[in-house]
Amino acid sequence: MQIDKRTLQILLAMNDDQLSALLTKIAKESGITPADFGATPGDLSGIRRALGSATEDDLKRLNDLYADYRQQKRRQ
Repeated sequence: MQIDKRTLQILLAMNDDQLSALLTKIAKESGITPADFGATPGDLSGIRRALGSATEDDLKRLNDLYADYRQQKRRQ
């Protein structure tokens, strides 16, 4: 999974119910909880602010962290 600016725009265009459902599904399938990252599912405005202000460097770090996380999960 790679997240880029286009993906962020698609996420930001979703209504709150759609975005919440998608984030919950991604977290569940990844084996993580939003609280692991200091996020609360009810704070969609905060999540939208974070997504909307993400820079290319932020996205690279996010993608790198996710790749590392997936590798660690495979080793377990």
